[in-house]
Amino acid sequence: MDNVYCTILSKYRVYQGIILYRSLAFNTERFKLYILCVDGESFDICTKMNLTNAIIIRVIDLQNEQLVSIKNHRDLNEYCWTLKPYLIEYVLNHPQSGICVIYVDADMCFFNDPSAIYKRNKECDVMLSEHDYSNDYKGVEAYCGRYNSGFIVFRNVKNALKVLKWWQERCMEWCHDTLAEGKFGDQKYLDLIPVMFKNICSIKTPGVNIAPWNELKYTFTAINQKVKVDGDLLICYHFSGFRVVERNKVALIVGSKKLYNLLHFPYINVLKGVMEDIEKVVPGFNGFNIEQRYSKDANYYDI
Repeated sequence: MDNVYCTILSKYRVYQGIILYRSLAFNTERFKLYILCVDGESFDICTKMNLTNAIIIRVIDLQNEQLVSIKNHRDLNEYCWTLKPYLIEYVLNHPQSGICVIYVDADMCFFNDPSAIYKRNKECDVMLSEHDYSNDYKGVEAYCGRYNSGFIVFRNVKNALKVLKWWQERCMEWCHDTLAEGKFGDQKYLDLIPVMFKNICSIKTPGVNIAPWNELKYTFTAINQKVKVDGDLLICYHFSGFRVVERNKVALIVGSKKLYNLLHFPYINVLKGVMEDIEKVVPGFNGFNIEQRYSKDANYYDI
């Protein structure tokens, strides 16, 4: 297989992780999605959902005692961030890996075929996704980084593995949801990769990783049932800050905090179907969540 994908799920991202899977199934002819489950609830659901193009794994499958030992010393989101470079390495070394391994956050959704991304910049061993902040967010780059760690492409070559080893070491040393001495989670480290390693490039394919931090720069339209952004196909939108609060309520915690007809309404329609399907295999499952620190300033919507 040319390209395989991987993501990380906790019980609070299961709904969105299944949407990610279905968006890939809808927009690509062939794909494989590796899903790393960090808790029993997410593993139970994923193994029961008949995800025929997915490989479901657990942290123990990465065979790294350090990762198991630090779980209780980092918050859940920090732990998931720490796992990213280790998961990518695992997939690169797996027998069913491909030419490229693409890490995507669970709250990513594909609106069109992503193959155009990997056909460009074939000389690049690692392809990074720039935040491309709108003017309102320009000041954030100094703290959160030039690149977004929610969408990264690694080719199956030695140089990419060297990059991963370096990133793993940094994340094991420090990976927290705070700003400290030029660090932020797993993400700010990415700023150094183009400086320290060769054959690193930014993804220039239009319509990739559009997100709340840059959406105000763009105009969204629909032509022949395809969503376009400034005239180019929207390949994937990052629903960062989208929280499923209750069965009939969602919240937006970042960006403009408003619903877009062409983005959020289709996403919510799929979400409703996912919740119904999960209820069939694991009755009573509750993956609803919004962090207390965001709950007051969030915009809430009935669905």
